[in-house]
Amino acid sequence: MKRIFLLSTGGTIASAPGQDGRDVSGALPGEALVQALALGEEVRLEVESVLQKPSNAIDATDWVTIARRCEALIAGGLADGIVITHGTDTLEDTAYFLECVLDTAKVPVVVTGSQRVPHALGSDAHANLKRAIDAAASVHSVGMGVMVAFNESLYSASFVRKVSSFRLDGFDAPGLGCLGFIDNGEVQILQRPMRQQRLMLRAPLPRVDILPVYAGASAAFLEAVLESGPAGLVIDGVGRGHVPPCWMPALRSAMDRGLSTLVCSSTLHGATHQSYQFPGSLHELEEAGAVGVRHLTARKARIRLALLLANGANTPQAIRTAFDWQQDRC
Repeated sequence: MKRIFLLSTGGTIASAPGQDGRDVSGALPGEALVQALALGEEVRLEVESVLQKPSNAIDATDWVTIARRCEALIAGGLADGIVITHGTDTLEDTAYFLECVLDTAKVPVVVTGSQRVPHALGSDAHANLKRAIDAAASVHSVGMGVMVAFNESLYSASFVRKVSSFRLDGFDAPGLGCLGFIDNGEVQILQRPMRQQRLMLRAPLPRVDILPVYAGASAAFLEAVLESGPAGLVIDGVGRGHVPPCWMPALRSAMDRGLSTLVCSSTLHGATHQSYQFPGSLHELEEAGAVGVRHLTARKARIRLALLLANGANTPQAIRTAFDWQQDRC
């Protein structure tokens, strides 16, 4: 019999009707989520309500709380698998944080949520939860890293993104695809994910800000953020990782003072690359000390940079190495 721990944190999947006709996110405790599930005798489910909040309110302190509980279950040999229910707004952030810090070599960790509240017509809440439990209990999930189970598909926490605000197929890994499927309780793995070096979980996490790039973006916006004193900066660049030319003086000055700076691509799929040489190009940014990040969204790069800074890795070379991708890392 597989012992699976369900850690509930709130979100749409744990919503209840409110008095004004709107739904209250995170109102249901974890125990209420499993009442309608039909689990076989091969699974013993332990339920804990870790948090009860909408995921727009999740912060780094909550990530640490969830991760510490997972660490205790894994280190103590208490769980054969862990399922975490979560609001979908920031589900991908929490899943990636856990991917960065947890040792999942022997214990699968699966994160899920729902697009519709449990009491809605055609809700995906119980179906997604059941499939996540199936995935966490499967031998095929061992060594796959933290996965997201949604709408019968399994995704790597590193590459999954919320792609719809309302459709049941609300998550995808654009350009990369899913890792596999859960079909009538059977887990089918089609590909293994690239992974990154695991990082030590240290708290508190330093503040790292994200700056979006858009046509005509003012340097005043950038300068205001820099003056507020972030410990690190992630630029969500356009195309291959580019910024407006007017940003370069302030960015050079900040990096000369030691500000750890990453550059991502805001495109739906594709990596940063030094393909061009013009003012504001990734080539200029990296010459000034920035690190171009491949295959991660700015939201996820921010999480990894915060963990790196908390662990004392603050040089461009140390940061670049920590963002390398490895095959079959456990």
